[in-house]
Amino acid sequence: MYNRKNGGFLQLAAFVLTLGFSLITSALLGLYLGSILDRQRPHKVLTPIGFLLGLLVGFHRAWLLIKDFMKRG
Repeated sequence: MYNRKNGGFLQLAAFVLTLGFSLITSALLGLYLGSILDRQRPHKVLTPIGFLLGLLVGFHRAWLLIKDFMKRG
């Protein structure tokens, strides 16, 4: 999976941390934006919708990162 000539363990660790940060940040941002939009409404459905949209964006970003990482070998 990793070897010294391509960056080794530190490159792999940085990649995994980037994936996690991307997923968590986008999910929390979607949750936050949904809660802001829900403040003016009597029903609270935009918060979970924002969270799910944030997760979708995070998984899309993770997929792009993984695809690029695999292409570089």
